[in-house]
Amino acid sequence: MRYLFGLTWMLALGVMGCSETAGTGGIGGSAGDGGMGGGSVGGTGGTAGGPVACEPTNDRCENGTTEPHVPCCEQTVPDQANACDGTESTRNPTTCTATGDTATHRLTIMEVEDDCNVGYDLDDCDGTSCLPNGITPAEGMSGVDNALAGFAVFAEVVGGKLSNVNKALSDGLCGLTGTDCLREISRTETRFVIDANASEDCVNVTVLADGEASAHILNLSDDGCVSGTLGTIPIPLFGISDLFTNTVVRMTVSAAGFSHGQLGGTIDGNLVWEIMSVLVGGAWDGTVVPLDINASTPPTQDTSAPCNGLSATLRIGGIAE
Repeated sequence: MRYLFGLTWMLALGVMGCSETAGTGGIGGSAGDGGMGGGSVGGTGGTAGGPVACEPTNDRCENGTTEPHVPCCEQTVPDQANACDGTESTRNPTTCTATGDTATHRLTIMEVEDDCNVGYDLDDCDGTSCLPNGITPAEGMSGVDNALAGFAVFAEVVGGKLSNVNKALSDGLCGLTGTDCLREISRTETRFVIDANASEDCVNVTVLADGEASAHILNLSDDGCVSGTLGTIPIPLFGISDLFTNTVVRMTVSAAGFSHGQLGGTIDGNLVWEIMSVLVGGAWDGTVVPLDINASTPPTQDTSAPCNGLSATLRIGGIAE
């Protein structure tokens, strides 16, 4: 049965500098999307037989459907207007004077951004920056890398649902699972300690995740949009501790918490396998997983080398503690 499933799957489906992009999405309203740095489109070929950095493409991803899921606990975010329009820089400032006035915000909602055209151009390539396998979805508009959302339409062929992934993420934040929400599981604890300096248009952010702390300096707009890169974030997903790398974020921050957040990044092959298993609602029998990007830091460009990671964008929100 394992090999029959794998054959059926293949027959059905075998048919850091980043660029600023624009789009909509987010929790509780529209949110901007984009990436770090200036907007280079495509790339140039190597010399003397060297690697091709970026292969431009006209193929674009397709979106599937995402059914709602029922969380096992209350997952609230502040009811506030979206302060991000997608044009905010995601290049981190070099300095930001600490004010000493800090607030701790706890992550309460994390789910897949189900529009494959919303996210960030993580590999600075509107096309292919490595060699994808046969079941990887195409690139998003303007080079957006959010292949996890794009894979949904393929997964539906075998009954896969993005809502399964969202439910697993929700269960992790609640520390409860099951149809009756009575079974306790390891709880995902992620917090952002924020020290905003409005006079310098910046914010000092310390990410507390999986027992580790990492400090970053991000941009702060006049309306309260925080934007920039957060590097590598350890997040225990689906009962295993793994890393979300090359992360880029835009989110609206206030005294009540944060909302309309879009956290983009790359996932390595091991975690992709776990996600695919959750997505199809059982053990993953496919011999390959969709890989569209290099999970190196930053993602490298070499179209002669196989991709080793999956790009994704997560909608996030949280409340002040």
